[in-house]
Amino acid sequence: MKREKTKKYLSYGIKILFLILVVYFLGKYFIDNRDVIKNMDWDLDWISVIISFLFYFAYMITLASLWHYITKLNQCNIGHFDAVIAYLSSIPGKYIPGKVFLLMARCPAYEKANQPIQKVTICFFLENICTLLGAAFLFLISLFFFPNDLLSQYAWLTVILIILFFIFIHPRIINFFLRMAGKLLKKDMEIPMSYPDMLRVVVLFICNWLVAGSGFFMLVHAIYPVTALQWLYVGGIYGLSTIIGILALFAPSGLGVREGILIAGLLLIMPEEYAVTISLISRLWQTVAEIFLVAGSLLVNKIAKYVKKSGS
Repeated sequence: MKREKTKKYLSYGIKILFLILVVYFLGKYFIDNRDVIKNMDWDLDWISVIISFLFYFAYMITLASLWHYITKLNQCNIGHFDAVIAYLSSIPGKYIPGKVFLLMARCPAYEKANQPIQKVTICFFLENICTLLGAAFLFLISLFFFPNDLLSQYAWLTVILIILFFIFIHPRIINFFLRMAGKLLKKDMEIPMSYPDMLRVVVLFICNWLVAGSGFFMLVHAIYPVTALQWLYVGGIYGLSTIIGILALFAPSGLGVREGILIAGLLLIMPEEYAVTISLISRLWQTVAEIFLVAGSLLVNKIAKYVKKSGS
């Protein structure tokens, strides 16, 4: 009994520490940029802003469902509703360096269902790989819409990169790199998936990245008059910034790194002050959306538990 009580208090302590770290890193980011935010031109097209939020909500909820699909393919799944709630509740973990808290926040739901955490860990790595691949493909496609003539003569190279993309997503190649990571972590990191399954998952992530890119495009459109022809380019820059942000393990949720990539890409289609403003507003946009998603998932989960308890 005493051991269970200690474990319970330890769990509460970890959760509190987790929230303190999230607040610290987010607060530090916005305090560091308070002067830029204060001087922003807040004359926004609010209809476009609302649409951009709807796109981002759709992207994240679908991403949670894709996480469930991956665990199902690897035979360590829980119920779809519980998986989505666990995924959305873990979002704050991305604001702590190292990405470890993202996985830790999801594990309790799977431990409760007696699912092997090693398999869940492999699914976590696979989800991150597929997120990178989806964003990378969106960026590759966006190269066809590059806003100057720099890449026009190298369109053939983009085609080759797209072909190589679909070759390198073969599980044998991915498993080769996972085995290397597994040696460092002293764990078995292979994914038991066929190429058709992997192809299906990656295509679903690509489609979902089009949703995310569309949301970011609508946000940019709310601030600066971009055209429909620049849709894939803007979305591609957002995808590239996410790739670099994920790979920058030292930066919580890619804070600062992602914004730098966005500024560099947006400078090709707009004045500097707009590029800087959009990069900072995009972080605020994403954070506010994720706060709503986390709060919403916790509320829905509470209601579901109450209804279940009342009906039993």
